[in-house]
Amino acid sequence: MVNNPASIPAESGDDAAAQLSWPQDVSHEPTLKIGEVRAMMSGEFPFLATSKIRHFENEGLITPHRTPSNQRLFSLADVERLRFILIEQRDRYAHLAQIKEMLRQLDMGVATHEHPSRMHVVDGGEPAAVRPGTRLTKNELSQLVGVSIQRIESYIESGLLTTDARGRLTAQAVDIVRYAAALEEAGMPSQQLRAVRTSAHAHAVALVNMLALERSRKTPLAQERVAAATGELSALLTHYYHALLLESIDVELR
Repeated sequence: MVNNPASIPAESGDDAAAQLSWPQDVSHEPTLKIGEVRAMMSGEFPFLATSKIRHFENEGLITPHRTPSNQRLFSLADVERLRFILIEQRDRYAHLAQIKEMLRQLDMGVATHEHPSRMHVVDGGEPAAVRPGTRLTKNELSQLVGVSIQRIESYIESGLLTTDARGRLTAQAVDIVRYAAALEEAGMPSQQLRAVRTSAHAHAVALVNMLALERSRKTPLAQERVAAATGELSALLTHYYHALLLESIDVELR
């Protein structure tokens, strides 16, 4: 049985506060069933399904208390944590890995909800995710990832990276550069990296076109549906590609 550490009866003093996951200023007493959580959030997120809440739990983003009969019980802190996840997905198109890193920083106290860090180097020197929506200069990206500006410029010239009108790069550029550099150092030719980029762009266009009707409605509810559907479809496509890649490797190694 897995219990939420935040639901353990608190001790007095700063040591007890340090044991609580974010948000620390909200009750961590587990009293709400999953249906009650959905009802509380239905006004802001009318399409929130219990399966999605369970998915967030499986991904380690929330950790509700489990009773001896294995029933999930949520606290008000869990509800606020869930609201944070859904807003990051809906408003900033954040991936779950990025949200998980932001929550880890909030838990550790290296960022606050009002002033989240764009990038924070944590244990082992591994860079955390840049806050979605951030725009980076080439110099900032170079410092965050630890590669030369010349290499970043070569990625821009080859089409691996895309800049805006002011020459700035997206938050995703951090992971693109990290993985592209690692693959290059492992021996993957640059043309293969460009082929993957071309494929990703084509699939992104296809996903967006699938949602053309919903996007045309321009209402807040339609925007929420588009954001949710985009995240879910991109996750499905990622898992599909991963499965195909592993199968192809298995075939090639026979």
